[in-house]
Amino acid sequence: MNTRVVENLGLLRRFERLSEQLPGILFQYRLSPEGLFGFPLVSARMQPMFGIAAEEVMRDPWQMLSRVHPEDVNALWRSIQRSALKLEEWRHEFRYCHPQGDIRWIRCHATPQRERDGGVLWHGFCEDITSHKHSQLALMESERRYRFIVENASDLIILMDADGICQFASPAVTEVLGYVQGGLEGRALITLLPPDDAPRVQRLLHEAACRGETLRFEVRVRHARGHYVWLETSCSPYLSPLNGRYEWLLAVARDITDRKRRDMRLHELSTTDSLTGALNRAAFMGCLESSLESADHTNTRVSVVLFDIDHFKATNDSWGHAAGDLVLACLGEVCRTTLRANDIFGRIGGEEFALILNGQSLQEALVLAERLRCKFEQVRVEFHGQWLNFTVSFGIAERHRDESMKALLHRADMGLYAAKRLGRNRVQQASH
Repeated sequence: MNTRVVENLGLLRRFERLSEQLPGILFQYRLSPEGLFGFPLVSARMQPMFGIAAEEVMRDPWQMLSRVHPEDVNALWRSIQRSALKLEEWRHEFRYCHPQGDIRWIRCHATPQRERDGGVLWHGFCEDITSHKHSQLALMESERRYRFIVENASDLIILMDADGICQFASPAVTEVLGYVQGGLEGRALITLLPPDDAPRVQRLLHEAACRGETLRFEVRVRHARGHYVWLETSCSPYLSPLNGRYEWLLAVARDITDRKRRDMRLHELSTTDSLTGALNRAAFMGCLESSLESADHTNTRVSVVLFDIDHFKATNDSWGHAAGDLVLACLGEVCRTTLRANDIFGRIGGEEFALILNGQSLQEALVLAERLRCKFEQVRVEFHGQWLNFTVSFGIAERHRDESMKALLHRADMGLYAAKRLGRNRVQQASH
């Protein structure tokens, strides 16, 4: 046998052994100038991959091409013609109806060359990518589902980076915060918080990042129109699987403004006297205890004022409880319009009231009490065409260092008792 023939046969056997180890098939595909096509060469793995022997495909290419999924045929032919026309690399994916009954995804990659007669010959490789395609399609479907959830969720979903800059906000941002889609992206979200809330929220987010745990908290956030809304927020940090570093934070927030209003209203009803607007006794005593603890830590002054309506029982006896209620309501209105925002006003008995004046000295408390006394003395209450008037007596004490709440109230009460004994309608400081 000719030496050249022997060498060629050896090369062919090595090629066949090599092609059998490949995960796909090697092929040559030819398109003649007349438009005829065929496979001059197909490797042996044609049988397990396409369910047709390589010899059969080389003899009759339609045995394989006729099994291309009907929806993919036109795109397949267009891609071949484009590659032939421009002599550009051919890359294409299509579905193949396998003789076993299942549908497989095939990916082809081939390089064309022009032949002397004007035909085109491709040298290429085909592989079965069904498993990869199913994973890809499953991922796409998963992304589609998550996108659908995010886009239609009534809760606001926000993604921010490690610097607190918003990278994404779901469409609910319009309903919850009044911003257009994309209106928050690129902004530092901490700037939407009230100044007194920002440090607390930054601390919570830092804790979430350090622990790698989901944290839930309530926070006020500024609406696009300028007012604040309450959000119940769940924040989950994402830690890089490569280095464990905090990369971004997922926040899911729900508008609870209406619920907070209801809660605050219920709290107000449970702590406030509806007739006068003053804190009830339990709430007032709780505030006084907190004020004294704060004063101990900050070394600041606290003054207490006790006062009650003079001869209130006589008003009730002469005019009835409806008239007495009008007098109490009038007293509450005068206090609310006269006191500072941080002064605490409480009703601690039937006609007995008290004030906590944080940061106020005895002299400052005396001035305020005298101003209230004058206003009460001048006010008139109309009741069924009659005009009622009333006066109020005051007892005042400034807290001594480390003085107990009980002792402070007792001294103020002694001042009130002295005011009553000295003729009522007066302000009397406690004796030391």
